[in-house]
Amino acid sequence: MLNRSIPVLTLLWALGAAAQAEPDCTITIESEVSAGSAGHAASVADAGVGATYDWNIAGGIITGGAGTPEITYTAGPAGTLTLGVTVVAGTSCSDSADVTVNAVIILNEYNAVSGSQFLESGGTDTFWGRVLGNGDDWFELVVIADHLDMRGWQLVMSDSDHLEDLTLYLTSHEIWSDLRSGTIITVSEELANNADEYAPEIGRWWLNVKAADGTSGSYITASNFWVNNDNWQLTIRDLSGVAIYGPAGEGIQPTGGVGSDEVCKLEEDPSTATTPLSSYNDGGSSTFGSPNVWDGGASSQDLAALRSVVPYYPLVDVRINEVLTHTDPPFEDWIEIHNASDAPVDIGGWYLSDDLANLTMFQIPEPTVVDAHGYVAFSESEFGFGLNSSRGDEVYLSEADAVGVMTGGRDFVEFGPAPNGVSFGRFPNGTGPLYAMSEQTREEANAYPLVGPVVINEIMYRPPDLPGGVDNVDHEYVELHNVTDSPVGLFTFFPGPSETHAWRLTGGVSFTFSLDTIIPPHGYLIVVSFDPVTEPIKLADFLAAYGLDGSEPLVGPYSGKLRNTGESVELRKPDTPQPAPEYFVPYVLVEDVPYTSSPPWPIAPAGLGPSLERIVPTLVGNVPTNWRASSVSGPTPGRVNTCPLDGDFDGDGDVDLNDFGFFAECVSAPGGGLILPCCTCLDFDGDDDVDLSDFAEFQTRFSG
Repeated sequence: MLNRSIPVLTLLWALGAAAQAEPDCTITIESEVSAGSAGHAASVADAGVGATYDWNIAGGIITGGAGTPEITYTAGPAGTLTLGVTVVAGTSCSDSADVTVNAVIILNEYNAVSGSQFLESGGTDTFWGRVLGNGDDWFELVVIADHLDMRGWQLVMSDSDHLEDLTLYLTSHEIWSDLRSGTIITVSEELANNADEYAPEIGRWWLNVKAADGTSGSYITASNFWVNNDNWQLTIRDLSGVAIYGPAGEGIQPTGGVGSDEVCKLEEDPSTATTPLSSYNDGGSSTFGSPNVWDGGASSQDLAALRSVVPYYPLVDVRINEVLTHTDPPFEDWIEIHNASDAPVDIGGWYLSDDLANLTMFQIPEPTVVDAHGYVAFSESEFGFGLNSSRGDEVYLSEADAVGVMTGGRDFVEFGPAPNGVSFGRFPNGTGPLYAMSEQTREEANAYPLVGPVVINEIMYRPPDLPGGVDNVDHEYVELHNVTDSPVGLFTFFPGPSETHAWRLTGGVSFTFSLDTIIPPHGYLIVVSFDPVTEPIKLADFLAAYGLDGSEPLVGPYSGKLRNTGESVELRKPDTPQPAPEYFVPYVLVEDVPYTSSPPWPIAPAGLGPSLERIVPTLVGNVPTNWRASSVSGPTPGRVNTCPLDGDFDGDGDVDLNDFGFFAECVSAPGGGLILPCCTCLDFDGDDDVDLSDFAEFQTRFSG
């Protein structure tokens, strides 16, 4: 167990004019200990033969030495513990002393919103948005002690409705072995694990683990649990079962009043002094995975002091801008750095690495001056480590001072498997996220991202609910669209090993396409949750719901579910199989759509009837500005997406400069834009071409 710095405190017991034979009851103790920590000592002077020592403790456990001048004890979870002793040796004396108990981890927030209600008064959560149940069962912890080891710890829940407590056990997984001070841990029944993303060294302080029936149990018990407003309380126990924190929650603080449309949260900065009696209050807004906010947003938790144990701040002006990871000799992998500022920057002495555990793998030679708005690139023969093109990798750029000591300034990029010769670059150049690029641009501004040949074109993630609020899973779908003039097979033949492998959908749902799946030029393919061949009743119901005649290609079933609150839908294609002894097939990301049910994504597709439709198929698909709700005429599985009304492409209720950008895209596209489905809506004069003759009508709508 972690033990903080331990100054020795001697508490003097004043006896007045005591007789010389009277025993000394001065207690020598540690002034501060950590909650749940063991092996602490307290002592009084030896009063000689025949003396008795009667020790007592409140807020801890005596573990050894009872009846002797020196005891050992374990600290409990409360803010203080009190030690007392009575010594009898001819005459008697007694004394007591308080010890400060430092919290090592605390309960920070929990969701009491019932599954049939929203947060009160229009409240929202920073992660879930505004949804029924506010993300369902979840609670949140904050780590106070640095390098905390929570392997085997217990999270014990109780409330007024259940006769027995429910315990979730953390596993022995290494993720729990070294938690840094300031880490936010969420336990959710709904959200998938993100343990692979936990990295305080690059500002990722949030760790979510999913506890639910059917999960792997890699990090926490694979069991459903409950959180509610019926005096729900949490006790955190260590591997030995010693209470480290709690019970905390409704009935302790606040003493009551958490509603079924509220959360309970700590409304102060978490610290070693936080106890279950600290400022816990009910509230109508929540911040799952982030510091708490209250007073209508005027107040928020500051975790900077806790997180100062890991120096980090993001680099803004000098960033990793493009990487090439898959090459064959004589070509080399390379890393490009871009200076987006208006002044030259000397990055000599800084470091490049692809290993978070060893950030100093390559020190950039001194001097290396990057001109204002300029670029510099380093090849693999210079930086000395290879980038993993078959499994994916990451690259870190760490700022250093004049003597080579890292300052905490850092930039990083992460990427998956890559096809041979395809680089990853930021878009927009220098600032945006990383995409596979349409062409390499070493030491130049990045090109536009690679889009297609097949894109995710429409998603129906939440059809209107069935009676009783039941999810209508059978009417969900993902639509793919071939944006090229040639047929595209969703499979790839590799002549080296003479193997053929299929494309896949991954993310929230999973589906592997058959090896004969082909999408015709500018055609569509609908992926559904049921088997169109073996479940004819569901097929007939689906066709009727969307007005289809049965000629539209459907495949299924996919496994998993399109989450109502949002997730990522990914399309992947195979790359060259890697040989034995570690045989595997890399899967390259074609594109992903990380939709949500709250702004800036359109909200109408969240159960109100419309689907989520892509506006321009040849523009990137992972940004909400390229998606809109389908029109009042309904979703369009297997056919051209609905036309934006009156030129309002982005669906914001106004024909403005954003919509003008889409018009310009249609005009400049090959074939007068008519190969882009949405552009047919702009052929106002009906000449099968979107050109300047249509601009007058668009300008009228733009101006009106």
